[in-house]
This record gives sequence, C-alpha cells and structure tokens, in this order.
Amino acid sequence: MDFSAVENSRIAYAKKLKKTIIICAVIFIALAISGISFFGPEGVFSVIFMVSFAIVFVYTFVSALFYKTEHNNYRKAYKSYFVEQNMKKLFDNLSYNHNLGISQSVLDSTGMINTGDLYSSNDYTTGEYHEVDFAQADVTIKEEHTDSDGDTYYVTIFRGRWMTFEFPKKFAYRIEVVQKGFPAKRVPKTGTNGRKFEKQTIESSTFHKQFKIYAEDGFETFYVLDPALIDHIETLSNNCTGKLLLCFVDNKLHVGLHDNKDSFEPPSPFKKIDENKENDKVNRELKTITDFVDYLKLDKNIFTNN
Repeated sequence: MDFSAVENSRIAYAKKLKKTIIICAVIFIALAISGISFFGPEGVFSVIFMVSFAIVFVYTFVSALFYKTEHNNYRKAYKSYFVEQNMKKLFDNLSYNHNLGISQSVLDSTGMINTGDLYSSNDYTTGEYHEVDFAQADVTIKEEHTDSDGDTYYVTIFRGRWMTFEFPKKFAYRIEVVQKGFPAKRVPKTGTNGRKFEKQTIESSTFHKQFKIYAEDGFETFYVLDPALIDHIETLSNNCTGKLLLCFVDNKLHVGLHDNKDSFEPPSPFKKIDENKENDKVNRELKTITDFVDYLKLDKNIFTNN
C-alpha cells in the first residue's frame, strides 16, 4: 500500500459522493416544485418538511447502494497506509483490525463502567510498548431513555478509547479511580469474595478535587496508589483531553478515556490529503496509548514482579 493508492480510493469515493449529491439535489428541486404546485405558496412549510424527509430517505438508500464499496475502500486504504504503518514504528507484536472492536464483555468484567443499551467498537489494536502488553479500541456506548410522550431516544454516555495494559503481577484487590464528570462510571457494590466496595481517601487534596477512589481494600489502595503514581495520574489528566476512568483488576489496568472522539478516521474525501499533516495527526492519536505507559511508568515499580 502506498500513498497513491490512498489518493486513488479517495478520488473514487469523492466522485460517487458528488453523483449522489447531484441526484438528491435534482430530487429536491422536483419535489419542491411539485409540492408548491400541490399545496400552494402558503404550504411552503409542509413542502419543506416533506422534501427534507424524502431527501434523507433517498440519500440513505442511494448511499447504501451507490458508494458503500468506495467508502470502505477509502477507509481501508487510509487505515492501512497511515494508521497501521505508523503503529508498526511504535509497537512490537502488533495486531490491528479497523473493523473489529474490543468486546463488551471486557468492559463488563471490570464492573466499573455502565455498558448501556447500544454498544459499538472498532479499531481493535493489540501490541507491546516498552515491554508492556496492551489492547485498545474506540468505543461508543449509548443508553436508552424514554421521554414524557413515551418515545425512545438514546444518550451517548461514553465515546472515546478503552485501553487495557497487562502486567506479570496480579493486583490483590480491585481499585477504581474515576475522574469527576466521567458519565458512564459504575461503582460495584461488592468485590472479591463479597468484600464491600468503599470510597477511599488518600493524603492528596488536589487529587481528590479531580478524582474519586473506590476499592475493596484500603491497604491495597495505599500500596498501589502511592504518591508517585498519584502524581503521574494528575500529570496525565492535565495532558490529555476528556475524562478518565482507571480500573485495576487482576493483572490488568483498564483505562477509559471519554473524549467524544473517534480516532484514526480518514478526512473528508473532497480535499487532497496532506501526507505530512495526516501522519502528524495519526501520531498524535497514537500518543494517547504511549502516554499512559510513559506518564504512569507502567513498566516499572508496582506493575512488575521486580
């Protein structure tokens, strides 16, 4: 895969999109003229509503039939050239599939996040960075609500990254660190062997202004969340956008980053790609993964058997 292949797929996709837009524009004009003729000038709002509904339906239908292949080809070419190639420069033992996602059961296994009613995930990546095994994917979680009229609608409660970092050492008890404002948090009632999950306090007033800690065991909390790690978490939160959830479970650190972003997605097909700028963008998005290892120093101290 080379850059010319990405550009060729982008151009093919843009051409199909332009044809679809022209088709919808012609249909819009024809329906508007017919509607005004039928309803008269005074029925212009009825015409606008009907035409808008028809255009949305036609656009969705035509899009599915007309440019699905081109869209998929462009997305695949972009992710192969820009995303996967840059990942290979950073990570060992890399496995990347932009169509697959991290399983909902992985998030459920922590007991510390609400996985809602609609769950989707993509850009599943596994690899090794500084000898730390990791997995990550984009995740979107929506929760079903009902309004006063009985109509159903969905509210996004998490949109961002879910990452797991695996260590040779197992944590004795589960610990949850959640930043205030993280919308999908869940605090388990009980943990290992029925132990109660309780709010924990550490000797850092600045930390507690941003985060809350819940755990099964106070001693384990003080052992894992030592002053150095607390300082690293604060530094990390100040250097990334969004809200954080950290779950220490078994031999893994699960991290949820709610930043309302869908990472590693290609730009608009209507504009020629600036190769250097796109590489910079992808590397900034990859830095989100490496920052957690670098800032939290996951390859040192309590996270190893040394």
